[in-house]
Order: sequence, then C-alpha cells, then structure tokens
Amino acid sequence: MGHAFFAGIAVTALLAGSALAADMPLKAVAPAAAYDWSGLYAGGVVGGAWGTTDSSDPGLGILGILANVPVIQTTSSSGFIGGIEGGSRYQLGKLVVGTEADIAWGKVDGTSTTSFGPVSASTLFTRSIGANTNWVGTAASTIGIAHDRWLIYGKAGAAYAHTNFTDGWTIAGGFPAFSGTGTTSRVGWTAGTGIEWALWTNWSLKAEYDYLDFGNRAVAINGTILPTVANFPVSTGLQDTTHINQFKAGLNWHFLSDFW
Repeated sequence: MGHAFFAGIAVTALLAGSALAADMPLKAVAPAAAYDWSGLYAGGVVGGAWGTTDSSDPGLGILGILANVPVIQTTSSSGFIGGIEGGSRYQLGKLVVGTEADIAWGKVDGTSTTSFGPVSASTLFTRSIGANTNWVGTAASTIGIAHDRWLIYGKAGAAYAHTNFTDGWTIAGGFPAFSGTGTTSRVGWTAGTGIEWALWTNWSLKAEYDYLDFGNRAVAINGTILPTVANFPVSTGLQDTTHINQFKAGLNWHFLSDFW
C-alpha cells in the first residue's frame, strides 16, 4: 500500500513538471551581430571620367569682335582614370559618418575645333583648343545609412585637378598663325553618392559617382605667332569653366575597427 502511494506521488510530480516545461517559452537564439563600418580603410579605384571646358578669350578685345571669334568654345573630354583612396568612418546605429580622400590619374582629354572670320571671310581662321586633365583628387566628408553589410552614402567637399591646355590657330589653307600651351592646377568643389558592400570582415566593394566643379579660372597661354616663319613669342590667356563627372569602382581594405 505504501509503495503504491509513493509511486502515485512520483508519477504526479513527473506529469506536472512536464506540463510546466511545456508552458515555458523557448529561449530565443541571439541574432548575429550586424556588420560594423567603423574604423579606417584604404584601397584602389578605377573608372572613367568625362567633362566639359567652356573657353572664352576676353583679352582679344576689339580684334576678337572684328574676327567674329566665338564668345564660348566648348571642349568635351573623356578618358579612363585609376588611383588610390583612404578614409575613416564611425557608425552610430544605422548612421555612418566619416571623411575620405582620393587621387586618380589618367588622360581625360579632348579637342574642339571651330572656324570663323569676318563677314566677308567666315572661314578665314580655324582654332583648336585642347584640354587634358591628367589627375584629379577630392577630400570630402561622408554620411550614409547602413543596412548590415550594405552602405548607401553621399559625400561633399573639395576637388582638385591639374589640366594642360593647347591653343592653335591656322589661317585658311592650313598656314599656322599661332601655337600656344598652358597648364593650371585648380581647386573647386565636389558632390557625389555611392553604394558599398562588405564582402568579408576586412574587404568591401564600392561603386561611386562624383561631380566636380572648378568654376571660372584664368589660364595663361604662352606661345608664338607665325611659328613657322617669325616664331614671335607672345603671352595671352583664356577664361575657362571646367566641370568633370567621374564614375569609379573600388576595392577597400578595412582595419582598426576599434579605432574610435
């Protein structure tokens, strides 16, 4: 009789424990930690650039008016670029802020040609203006929104460029009238946007578009009049307004994630 009583108590306790365990919620599995974009990074970029340079020649004065020189001559340029970049970021929630600098080399060049002259000889002169930008750089602040391993961002800051110019005039029939060159390094501003994807903990891929504006600048042109005959040296100048667009793809290595 006693054994049956204690057996009944044991069975009852076992059933009650099973029911209590069934009513208890299961402990949730902790989610995987989101990717952290904080830290420093460095890498390389490749891509293409294209732009326009609007040139005017106010120094010609009355001679330009009499010769019907176009008020603006637009030169379109394009080419491939490649370079290096580096920066730092700090992530707070989904917000990612930082700074970035890059420099890219290439040959973003183009030449424009136009013919003009007095009313009685509208094609008396032919003028060719060339613009070759061989490096560009930016230094900008960045802000973006992260979704784990994806980052969408914008940037704005300063832009730099070095451009070589050529200015050549010929008289009808191809006779050289003037040949000159000039070079300038200039500062402007930039704005852009991009998207970046973290491949692994320390590597990411990016695609970015940037607009660079260098405003209106004077460029000294040094050359010679009648270079094949008199070779008389002369200095003149152009007023140039330059805009450059660039699209870049990049690969970055991330390090010192606990830098901040």
